[in-house]
Amino acid sequence: MFAPLALLAFLGIALLVTRCGVLWREPWIRWAFLLLLALWVPQLMALSVAVDFDRALRTALTYPLFAIAVIPILWVARRRDIAIPVLYVVLALAVFWSLDGLLQFFSGSNILGYPYNGRRIDGLFHPNMRLGIVLAHFLPFVLEASRRLASSSRLALLLPLIVIVAIVLSGSRAAMLATLVTVVAYGVFLVWFYRLRPRVVGVLVGMLAVGVAAALWVSPETRDRLAVVTQMSDFSIEGLDAATARRGTIWFASWQVAKDEPILGVGVRGVEPVAHARGYTDMSFSHIHLYFMDVLVSTGIVGLVAYLAALVGILWALWRGARRGLREARPDFVVGAVAIFVALNPLNVHWTLYSSYSTAVLWLVVALALTPIVYRQTNR
Repeated sequence: MFAPLALLAFLGIALLVTRCGVLWREPWIRWAFLLLLALWVPQLMALSVAVDFDRALRTALTYPLFAIAVIPILWVARRRDIAIPVLYVVLALAVFWSLDGLLQFFSGSNILGYPYNGRRIDGLFHPNMRLGIVLAHFLPFVLEASRRLASSSRLALLLPLIVIVAIVLSGSRAAMLATLVTVVAYGVFLVWFYRLRPRVVGVLVGMLAVGVAAALWVSPETRDRLAVVTQMSDFSIEGLDAATARRGTIWFASWQVAKDEPILGVGVRGVEPVAHARGYTDMSFSHIHLYFMDVLVSTGIVGLVAYLAALVGILWALWRGARRGLREARPDFVVGAVAIFVALNPLNVHWTLYSSYSTAVLWLVVALALTPIVYRQTNR
């Protein structure tokens, strides 16, 4: 995954050097730049107080490269309508990864022989449990691609169901939450924009319910992982820990650190040593697993405000584009808004906003979201 991104980043740097003015004049490419600055500049500011300076510096130096890697994609999209082929490629990849994961679940190993661990499928992402989260991030594009294909074959409506079942069997509650957000938001858009008949809505909801119920029926392990979420009703750290794999303790310790260092935080990857040194926790952890808390403790109020402002700004711009754009262009804006919100949702509880993997996925999502919009903006 990182080798192609490295090549794209190299090409992106060349475009920045030779075509910076042209790029900045494109409104949607400019929004991508502003999002990058909102996530990156606070990291640079927090270097002055970073607890783990070396790791914070490495992250700050490499972070913009992932954003720069999407520039060649958007540059090509200025003159060529590549949105539909790209959508279908994403759909094909997501369905392939999902079928491979289902093969792993039912046969005990996937096409490369990676074994099922008896709890959660990971498919081609073995041994890392990333399958569900990656699929959840690409789900908005999967839904839109299958909708377009459904005009020629109704069987295309089953393709997102395969992906959603794989997400459920991945056992990632964070991925299931992201999936729920995507399905609800995209469903509301379909009903509002295409004025779907109640019978059609009922059939689609029924298919989804049957698919999810079947996945839960064949996987007691996934049912057990979801059942513990009910312990959050205890309104205690213990209940929260039980429901979130001990993330409640991490969040409480991180909040204490954030209160101590509210302005610039403690730098990226600096919260664990501070939390241990100040006695807020004796638990080892690598990620906070809550985006807004991650930003707050790493880059302080400065970083949190910049992050939320950039997210709200780009969503507002996409919504305004959907309202003002041509009827045939509105799905592009809505799908882009849903995808970017899912990728940047402040309540995301997976990974960290600053890890290389989540950053790579984020900027791929941004590129996919903006590709059709950049083409329409340039060639209207």
